[in-house]
Amino acid sequence: MNKHEYLGCCQAQLLKVFSLAKNHKKDDKQKFRVEGFIHAGKALGVISHAEAVDVIARSHFQVFGESIESRQNRKASLKEAVAKGDENFINIPAYERSKL
Repeated sequence: MNKHEYLGCCQAQLLKVFSLAKNHKKDDKQKFRVEGFIHAGKALGVISHAEAVDVIARSHFQVFGESIESRQNRKASLKEAVAKGDENFINIPAYERSKL
């Protein structure tokens, strides 16, 4: 298996994990398996850390349509709004909130 095939395999597994997470069906066992697979590729010198970070970021963007950082920031803001009792968040229809 060459570098491009390995990265393709990483991406396929990441897309599956991210798609499950997007549908609120997290599979921790699969997530840890992918993390181990990526770590093994780095340890064996098949892929670099930068390539691993890139394939994770690209896969995340492909599934969620936003970067990991922007999604984390948005979710943190929403949690703060809920904790503070911000009525603007509560007034968002449930079907729209589920996309947040």
